[in-house]
Amino acid sequence: MYLSSGLSFCRMRRTSCTMDGFCLLYLLMILLMRSGDVETNPGPDRIVSEKEFLKLSKQIEPSHYQEVGINLDISIAELGQIKERSLNTSDALMTVFTRWRDKQPPDTDIRALLAEELERSDLGSLSGELLAGSLVPNRTGAPVTRPGSQTQSLSPDLIKRCADDFKFKYRTAFCKIRHDPLDPDSIVPFTDMYTNLVLEEEYRKKRKRPLEYSDLFKLEVNGEFPKRIMVQGEAGAGKTTFCAKIAWDWINDSPAVPKFVWVLVVPFREAKQYTIGEIAKSYLSKDNPATACQITEYIRSNPTHVFIAFDGLDEFKGKVVQEGEAGSKSECHQPKSADQTKARSESKMNKNKQQKSMQPKSSSATLQPRVNSAEASGSSSERGDIALTDILHSDELATCPVLVTSRPWKVTEIRDNDSLRKLYTFIHVEGFSKENVEVYIHKYFPEDTVKADQLIQLTKDNVIISKNMAPFPIYIAMLCLMWRELGDKKQEKLKSLQTFSQIFDEMFEFLKVHYAQKNITDLDSPSFQAYRSQIEKLMEPVAKVAFIGLQENTLSFKEGDFAQCSDSIETACRVGVLSQEKNLSSNLYDKSSMFLQSTIFFPHKLFQEYIAAVHLASLYELDHNEFNRLIEQVVLPRKEEFRYLLYFTVSRDKTIAKHVMKCMLQGGTSDKKNMNFLVDVSFESQDLDTAALLRGRISYLTIQPLMTAHTIAGCIFTGLGVHRDVIDLGVNGEFGPIISHDMGEIICSVPSLEEVTLLQAALHSDFYAVLAKEGNKSKVHTVVLYDISCPTSASSHYLADALCSMPNLTHLTLQGKDFQEEFYSTLNAKASTLQGSFPQISNGNFKFNGKYQVDIDSFLQELTDRRLTLPPSDYPQQYVGNTSDTSDTVCQLSQTYAEGSSGLSRPCKRQAPSTQSRVPQDDPEIPVKQSKMALESDEILDTLSKNVPHTTYTTLCRHLGIGFAQANSILAKYIMDYQRATRECLAQWKTRTGGNMAQLKTILVDAEVGDLVKYIE
Repeated sequence: MYLSSGLSFCRMRRTSCTMDGFCLLYLLMILLMRSGDVETNPGPDRIVSEKEFLKLSKQIEPSHYQEVGINLDISIAELGQIKERSLNTSDALMTVFTRWRDKQPPDTDIRALLAEELERSDLGSLSGELLAGSLVPNRTGAPVTRPGSQTQSLSPDLIKRCADDFKFKYRTAFCKIRHDPLDPDSIVPFTDMYTNLVLEEEYRKKRKRPLEYSDLFKLEVNGEFPKRIMVQGEAGAGKTTFCAKIAWDWINDSPAVPKFVWVLVVPFREAKQYTIGEIAKSYLSKDNPATACQITEYIRSNPTHVFIAFDGLDEFKGKVVQEGEAGSKSECHQPKSADQTKARSESKMNKNKQQKSMQPKSSSATLQPRVNSAEASGSSSERGDIALTDILHSDELATCPVLVTSRPWKVTEIRDNDSLRKLYTFIHVEGFSKENVEVYIHKYFPEDTVKADQLIQLTKDNVIISKNMAPFPIYIAMLCLMWRELGDKKQEKLKSLQTFSQIFDEMFEFLKVHYAQKNITDLDSPSFQAYRSQIEKLMEPVAKVAFIGLQENTLSFKEGDFAQCSDSIETACRVGVLSQEKNLSSNLYDKSSMFLQSTIFFPHKLFQEYIAAVHLASLYELDHNEFNRLIEQVVLPRKEEFRYLLYFTVSRDKTIAKHVMKCMLQGGTSDKKNMNFLVDVSFESQDLDTAALLRGRISYLTIQPLMTAHTIAGCIFTGLGVHRDVIDLGVNGEFGPIISHDMGEIICSVPSLEEVTLLQAALHSDFYAVLAKEGNKSKVHTVVLYDISCPTSASSHYLADALCSMPNLTHLTLQGKDFQEEFYSTLNAKASTLQGSFPQISNGNFKFNGKYQVDIDSFLQELTDRRLTLPPSDYPQQYVGNTSDTSDTVCQLSQTYAEGSSGLSRPCKRQAPSTQSRVPQDDPEIPVKQSKMALESDEILDTLSKNVPHTTYTTLCRHLGIGFAQANSILAKYIMDYQRATRECLAQWKTRTGGNMAQLKTILVDAEVGDLVKYIE
């Protein structure tokens, strides 16, 4: 007796099919299975076919339309719109079903979930038929069922045949590069355009070191190749091309890639709710008999023989890490457990909590029974298919090498999870190097070296383009396209591009004109302008769909998503804004039911974000309340995810830019990361009034090696309030004369700037010259200089002059190898001879390296002591990038940062650092050192410092009573080692307050790290 027969019995009942009835029936069926009277066939697939949706839509009475739609989370307003656009109720229901299906997160059991909602809509008989798979009979009239649970292993011939199918798929579809990023027909062979990308391996607290592609598979972590690799890169940096390169090298037996039996490349935007076996099966030819279960079992049995590359984690619907995730596994072709189904379905079922607690985590909470593999035949083939999230978590295929690409914002979900962070090795793809930009351009213009050289010269002359755009393959491809097509006048305009938004403005304008020009050649005629306006009007529905899709992370669409605007799709495709592909598709397990399926998508997510911004900006005038709601409740709470949407939105209109900036400023600017984000948005607006809003809120400026060229350009634009045509940013973090000069002007001229931190910045001598000349105008009260390079002797003198002349300077921190004896001698000499030097000392309001200075004499003595105790050439030991204890050296080379340091006594002289044992010496003159050493044994503080997220460092310090400047100084002291810096801040708090644990709990909660309270309870 088949499972479907039992469900047919339920269908014949004319009384209402209650949940209790279902549960009793399934309990009976489980007993029958265990007695051997029922086959362990798991029943129909959890994916609902188009034919089944069609059958349902025809069998549901019109009176149930609204109830079904509401239970499927479609609003009444949307249901009305769908019905208006549909021919009849059946047509409308088909749209409702498919729209609901496409909104579901990956791994959702579509069949079980839809059956629940039909049951809630008093359609119990249809719910039973859907679960049974009996809505659409096969050719023999029997219900469509899945293969039996016994899965035969793949033969060696079939394994090779699958590999050949995968290679054919990659060679014909994936490993293709568009010569024109917007023209689907501009495909060129992979080797004709592929250009090497810059890779960097992350190590030691987000430091990065170069990684050659040829060494990627030679990486080792604790002696073996890492099993989980996260490759992060900004939009358009070449992440997808990077995956294609791995696939290409596997196809061609390149020595750069090990000889894996299979390489599976999985784009997340296409993965939807499928499992790894189902995805791999979809890559096979129609006549390949291998099943998804067989593929899964091969991977599970031979994990080291398979390499999986997941592309575009940021395009994955839903969170990678679900709160309270049970980690249950799916079964091959069976409904997923409720732990892996959409969370809301559990609440809709109103399960009794006691019943839930009695269920094992891996048991099914769906209506259909699950048979444990051990209870069946015990065969490994019955362990089930594998959800993609299980692979990401290493709950499945832990020893299979897996590479994942993503934009940075999504990577934080992995980083913020303690267990996952340890599993992953992090790599950054940075786009093209300067040399490879030239290589790419010459490949683009293989027969026109003059044009190629002209564009290369442009990237050299405009450093904004060189630093912000040229490294990204998507942008350089767009520049190449426009450079090829545009005349001299337009080419000249490209030279002035400053922002990402500007290049997209030019690109979309180029596309519209290029398309309109095919019909009307006179660009100055009224008819041309009218036609161009018509194109823009037709783009409005596309922009709306793009924005809705972004909110739901939908990046590919069906024709139904563009209902009632077929003209818009056609025009958008011809312009190059959209691409459309029509493929012959079928149900994954029923190849006989073939149908033509159309998929519509944007050439790149950035294009969808740009046109979505057009829609969002239009609401500012059309529906201002809705605009505010979207900005405040949708976009800003997910601002990192919607970074480029914000860029493109504020660039549309100056009034919109000011409005958005005001909304963003309500969240404050105290966090460095948030400040950089605000600066980036301000720069994209290119509006001086918007910059002025932010400039009035700038209280600190931190320039550090990892700061992007875009953010630095934004600092100049925002800080000075003037437009700079060129920003000279040198190589390897060295700042050229223009940007150095501008940074000096910011420090000296912005009235709201109070704190300045320069970390490992190699600034041009112009920076120091400006500081010396204009330093007396500065309002800055805190200066932290860590390991900055003074390129000339004159620079050292300029810096000393500047520090002496700053009238409001109350906190000065100097650390690092580049402050040598000459600098301290110069500063000492100038401070003692220049009248009015360091005026805040006389007010009793001056700290040097965290220690109060009683008078100018004590300060001069401190400079003398520091000069005399510096090693002649060695790098100061406490700044070496490791975690070893350097407490003795710390005491000798820098003053304590503790607030409790005496500000009334003259500083004690330090002995030169010893090269002998670092065992602490008994020194009655250094009580702070002894206190710190005693605190090192405090396990609670050690544990807390290891688990505090570095993003909350400054917030925690503020609640510990440690100001921003001092927190910055401590961080600089430990070379951006947040764990050690946090440890010292906690130790200072304990010394100052006595270490009340109840108070510390309150501090942790107030600092938004309340989850760490568990470590002190």
